[in-house]
Amino acid sequence: MKIYISTSWKNRALVRALAKDLRLCGHEVFDFTDSDNRKVYAPPPEMFPEQFDPSVHVYKEYLDRKQWRDAVNENRQAIASADLIILILPCGIDATADWAAGVGMGKRSIIAGHPNKGESSEVHLWADEILDSVDDIIPWLKSHPVS
Repeated sequence: MKIYISTSWKNRALVRALAKDLRLCGHEVFDFTDSDNRKVYAPPPEMFPEQFDPSVHVYKEYLDRKQWRDAVNENRQAIASADLIILILPCGIDATADWAAGVGMGKRSIIAGHPNKGESSEVHLWADEILDSVDDIIPWLKSHPVS
């Protein structure tokens, strides 16, 4: 099965470990944090040249960077080819948008973890399953094969 993991860059160690474990189970995994897994470079947010500031930047111009367009397009292609989208919480808007794009494409999805205190999103009800922890993902997959 092809799996797309979506979460915050802050969870990169968790993504790497989960991707490794899923691959050991025979799954093909798109790990956005692993440059060896990507065709184009996707920089983590802390490596951006400067943070967006509406008093300094025009948002459309700020976003208009080839490497960001290429990375976003690669993510979209990986989502389109995936059988399952995993969203790991907590995360930010980009990860949630990738997950929601997959749901909109008719992909099965699971969410693992919890948002930060005071945060929630009713659209998470779109998931086929909400799990308490990343540790629950592989056991869930073994008992709920995605076809």
